[in-house]
Amino acid sequence: VDRSPAMKIVFLASEVVPFAKTGGLADVAGALPKALHAMGHDVRVILPRYRAVDLKTFGFRTRPERVSVTLGGQALEGTVYESVIPHTAIPVYAIDQPALFDRDGLYQDKGKDFPDNLQRFSFFSQAGLRAIQQLGWKPDVLHVHDWQTALACAHFAAAQEPFWQSTCTV
Repeated sequence: VDRSPAMKIVFLASEVVPFAKTGGLADVAGALPKALHAMGHDVRVILPRYRAVDLKTFGFRTRPERVSVTLGGQALEGTVYESVIPHTAIPVYAIDQPALFDRDGLYQDKGKDFPDNLQRFSFFSQAGLRAIQQLGWKPDVLHVHDWQTALACAHFAAAQEPFWQSTCTV
């Protein structure tokens, strides 16, 4: 019997089943939190609020927190929505910034990458970190997935904020 203490783990992923999917990343980001939660860990998931993430279908409600990120000297704000992964008690947060995510595709249009993907996912990486702080829930582990959220580790390291002192990144 494993008696290790439960960890608080937040997943930052650009796609998560059943909310948004283009490939295997969404499958992993949807299944791994469930497996860790079943082991007794306190897990949260954050993803962008794409057009495909229907707020009504998934029971999202608006949180009072708003996140503000500066990119290239321009301040961008995002709205935070909260729900749960269906058939679980795992909180999931969708960060909405319509100019960046209100599009038909997640990463591409007609087979061509969106030219502003760097800005889109830099915003999401920073906004995810800010949302966690504003929620007042301090994770032991920040688990990022794929290139879309890798910048969160750089922002995390550069911030050197007391809030993150005991948090590890994966």
